[in-house]
Amino acid sequence: MTTFLTEEYNEIYKLNQTMLTMAQQGEWDNFVIMTERYIMSLQAVLEQVPDTLSTDEKEQFYRLLITLQSNEEEINRALEGRMIFLRKEISSLHQSNKGNKAYLTQIGSPFQ
Repeated sequence: MTTFLTEEYNEIYKLNQTMLTMAQQGEWDNFVIMTERYIMSLQAVLEQVPDTLSTDEKEQFYRLLITLQSNEEEINRALEGRMIFLRKEISSLHQSNKGNKAYLTQIGSPFQ
C-alpha cells in the first residue's frame, strides 16, 4: 500500500475509535458531527482501494475492516441505548402535556 493510503486508513481508524469513545461517554453532539466526517472519509477510502494489493496488504485491510465493523456494532449498541432513553423522555413529555391539557380543561381559561 502506498504511504498515502496507509495514512488514510490510520485516519479512518482514529475517527472510528474516537466515535466509539464518544458513544460510550454519551457525547452525542460531538458524535453526530464526527459521524459525517467518518462516513465521508470511509467512503472516499473504500472507493480508492487498489485492485493490486499484495496478500499481506489484503490481510491488513481485512483486519482493519473487521475492527471498524466491530467498533460500529458497539457504537450501534450505544445508539440503541440512547434511543431508548430518548423515547422514554419523549413519552414522559407527552404524558406531561396530556396532564397539562386535562388540568387546563378542568379549570378553564382565565381569559374566557
